[in-house]
Amino acid sequence: MLFLKSFQFKLVVGLFLGSLLLGKFLSFSGFPDFLYPKIYAQISKVLSSISQNFPFSIGDIFYLILGLVILYFLVQFIKSIHVKNWRMVQKRIIHLIILLTGFYWIFQLVWGFNYDKKPIVENYDVDNIEIDELKNLAEIYFMRSVFLREFVLEDENGVFQSNLTIKEMRTTLDQSQELVRKHYPEIQMIPTSSPNLKASLFSTGFSYLGVAGYYIPFTAESQFISNMPDTKLLFTQMHETAHQWGFAAENEANFVGYLLGRESKNIALNYVSNYKAMRSILNRILLVDPVYVQVMLIRYSDGMKRDRNYEKLINEKYSGKGDEVFSMMNEAFLKLNNQEGLASYGRFVELLVGFNRKYGQLK
Repeated sequence: MLFLKSFQFKLVVGLFLGSLLLGKFLSFSGFPDFLYPKIYAQISKVLSSISQNFPFSIGDIFYLILGLVILYFLVQFIKSIHVKNWRMVQKRIIHLIILLTGFYWIFQLVWGFNYDKKPIVENYDVDNIEIDELKNLAEIYFMRSVFLREFVLEDENGVFQSNLTIKEMRTTLDQSQELVRKHYPEIQMIPTSSPNLKASLFSTGFSYLGVAGYYIPFTAESQFISNMPDTKLLFTQMHETAHQWGFAAENEANFVGYLLGRESKNIALNYVSNYKAMRSILNRILLVDPVYVQVMLIRYSDGMKRDRNYEKLINEKYSGKGDEVFSMMNEAFLKLNNQEGLASYGRFVELLVGFNRKYGQLK
């Protein structure tokens, strides 16, 4: 097509590619570790102060509108090609490139550079992890989970239940982050604002996709799926709050979420964080010694067994091919941001091992 040779087209393409190169340069320049955290803290604080005024997720509304705009553009673009209106095709492509350039920089400033910060794992020794060490750590988390399970609330079916309101959860997490920052300076905890937790407007639909939660950087809202079991819901809220506080990598959000629960004065958060850590380690051991994992499941306390069975019940209710589609989409997004796809969630175990090696047994 002749318009591909036009000066205007070459100019916008050049600007777009130049933006990508500048972004990559900044990513490797130290900017994400030294200057960006301060910029992100201020941007996130402003966005959160706005979105917290709404009882519902304005980020979900934003994504819905964005999706409709993209759909409208695609329809108009296809129409222009169908009638062979090449001048309009050129105009729409140029507008698209300009919008992509702007969107790229908005995303980088409100969130993207968090992916390029120094990984937490570099502060720990995670070399030569043996299966026996994992089993020892699994036993520690198992015994603590059994102990804590005796003191949490239950529903009429004997399943773990939390009585924390969103307001109480915000206060509790604010208190926890102060302790994490004090006790573990390597985490570089820089809270941008109070946790901005919102139930997703699309909880039912996302349940079928296997989604537990997501963070919306454009509105600084930490989304959670409201119909999950409380064992998963509470940890998801801590995980997404870790995202809000600038921990972009999934393994780091899991780890910081665990630390928030570990340091909390709330027994329910203590339980779900230890329960999550134990299960994550058992999932790693399962690849090598499935018999050991089966024995551990048999050893679960009655309360933990009820919690696990309820999780399986909810998972079976919503499981299907939809979650496979989302997994592929999430895999692509994570790799685009220099993570190891869905495997990055599993690297949470390495951080637990490194943390235990540095600080010793759990208190």
